[in-house]
Amino acid sequence: MDKLLAQYLDKMLEFEEQGHIGEALALSGKLLETFPENETELLLEKAKLEFRNRMDKEALLDFITVHEKTKDEALYELILEAYYMPNKSALEENYQNNLKRLKEYSHYREAEREEIESLPIWKDDELIVYADSMNKCFAVNVRYVKEIAEEEDKAVMTVNEMWIEDIWRIEGSFCLSEPFLDMELPVYVVFDEKNWQLFLYLYDLKDLLKKNRIVFLVGKQGVYEYFREDMVIFPSIAYYNCFHDVYHPILEQAIEIRQREDLEGSRDIKRYYKENQDNIIVRIKSGKPRILFYTSCFTTALKYHTRDCMQAASRLGCEVQLLMEPDGIHRVYERDIIQYIKRFKPDIIFNIDHFRFEYSVIPKEIIWITWVQDPLPEIMDKETPLKLIDRDFVMNHFITWKKFKEVGYQVKCFMDAAIPADSHMYRPLCLNEEYEKYACDICFVCHASNVDVHIVGVLEKVPEKLKEDVCVIYKGYQDYAYETGNIFYSEKEFKEYIEGILSFRYNIALIQEIINYLAEDMYSNFNQRVYRQVLVDWILDAGFTNVKLWGSGWREEERYEKYAMGIAENGEKLSKIYQASKIVVGNNVLTTSAARAWETMLSGGFYISNYIPEEEDAVDIRKIIEVGKEVVMFYNRDDLMEKLHYYLEHEEERKAMIERGRKAALNTMTYDILMKRVLDEITKCLEKDEDEK
Repeated sequence: MDKLLAQYLDKMLEFEEQGHIGEALALSGKLLETFPENETELLLEKAKLEFRNRMDKEALLDFITVHEKTKDEALYELILEAYYMPNKSALEENYQNNLKRLKEYSHYREAEREEIESLPIWKDDELIVYADSMNKCFAVNVRYVKEIAEEEDKAVMTVNEMWIEDIWRIEGSFCLSEPFLDMELPVYVVFDEKNWQLFLYLYDLKDLLKKNRIVFLVGKQGVYEYFREDMVIFPSIAYYNCFHDVYHPILEQAIEIRQREDLEGSRDIKRYYKENQDNIIVRIKSGKPRILFYTSCFTTALKYHTRDCMQAASRLGCEVQLLMEPDGIHRVYERDIIQYIKRFKPDIIFNIDHFRFEYSVIPKEIIWITWVQDPLPEIMDKETPLKLIDRDFVMNHFITWKKFKEVGYQVKCFMDAAIPADSHMYRPLCLNEEYEKYACDICFVCHASNVDVHIVGVLEKVPEKLKEDVCVIYKGYQDYAYETGNIFYSEKEFKEYIEGILSFRYNIALIQEIINYLAEDMYSNFNQRVYRQVLVDWILDAGFTNVKLWGSGWREEERYEKYAMGIAENGEKLSKIYQASKIVVGNNVLTTSAARAWETMLSGGFYISNYIPEEEDAVDIRKIIEVGKEVVMFYNRDDLMEKLHYYLEHEEERKAMIERGRKAALNTMTYDILMKRVLDEITKCLEKDEDEK
């Protein structure tokens, strides 16, 4: 370095000592322009100047430039010492915590990790700088700010997005237009191996993992393997934080392979079932067929009813398999049905509320069971029975509902099948110290009524000029039910009530469309809410205090707060609640054969059923067991009060009723009995077909 340059460098140090940092940096810049042959030495001096004056980012970038030119290992170590070591402990702790969380996280795929060591040494809103300790060099990730438009009902993928706030922005911009239960759309967060390691060092993933819709995929192999799995949703939109795309071809490859497998699978299925018709019948007649149970996790009770049937079939010796989404970010597509049928080769497919003709890939040789549990449009359509084939078998929950019988399902492959309960789950248990926790005189197991909340929801849907009238209609019925102890049991009664109250009070008439809407809502939704609330009010107003209300929402209303116990999870806890309660009160206005009835009786609890006229009872408990001998029914408010007092005061009679009720339930209303009946009835249908041929 010549004397002139040395003099300038001394002047630069003099500026720095005098606090004129700007002048020192300006001089440094001039020197770099004037003495390009000394660029490396000058840039190193500039970096030292910046570092000494807390210009950490600028210094780092200049140090890295010098290192790129010199490959000086001592400088490499000095950069690590200055920028990585002060944060090493916190970064390592964060990294290890993330790895622990990811071990328990189901939406994470990574191929076998290569030996990579990417150490973050700088991060701000624009840059992430890291050291590659394997190659002893440095690299920089630059942030690319993207325009993100909100998109509903589309899955999104982002690649090498190193700023977690941008991931949150993307996550918040892609959602379902109509959220339902825990249904979600996946957000695929894809990383190269080096970037993934950096990401784990830099961020705490705890809150992202809580969303349970973020899918972390690492490396090309991780992406490929995930999109070869069942029930995955492919992304429609992708954002790349880089200038190249190595992942889109992987997605295309996965799609192509899947399409080829679907074609091959369809051919294999067709060939197998054509060649094995006789073997299928033999296995069914033996009572041990292969049964594929197909349901959805986006249901409330149906997935549990399917599970209980599957477990019962397994106990009968059948080979069983479940087809259901594992979580909210997966969907069952026809391609998944094809692959499940190809792999499992079921003799029977069991489904609740759906028919074979709704799917194009079900071989006609398979027995398809539809268990009707809800009055869906397809189920109540009189054209539906005409679409069924010989190997369609219908189980009917609505054993006494006239409207369902009018649809016209054929008798040949049809059986009444009210929903039972699982006797292995609901059974007398040893309570010991838990008894006091659950014990009470009177127990309700249902969610809170929220009557006023429902009325507000209805008022939001009617024209402004009708709001006051509609409010009077709803509140008037609520008062009527409480004061008289009576309720309506049919949609017709609600129509007459609505028309009558408007004519009497206001001398007006609503158009029939609005009357029909209000009557249907009051019958199907509002009536249940009112009845639950008035039942509890009657009991509290009568002076009963040892009452427990299990379910959500009760704590939100001051009157019920001290009786509210929270959620009663299905299973052992609920069984203990039934058993420890002296009386469990029925409160279903559509059916007396509610699941709570059989769960209570099988658990060894005392169930008192509310009354519904036989002609309006969709599933009449009186057609299954004997009222008065095996179960008690109350008919109105006064009758309920009288029977509550009687059975609370006559313990021996209550215990005798419990014993008779449990025996009756065990003999008629368990899943084991139901599935045995189903298999026997299917065998009879097959034998009848053979005789007719």
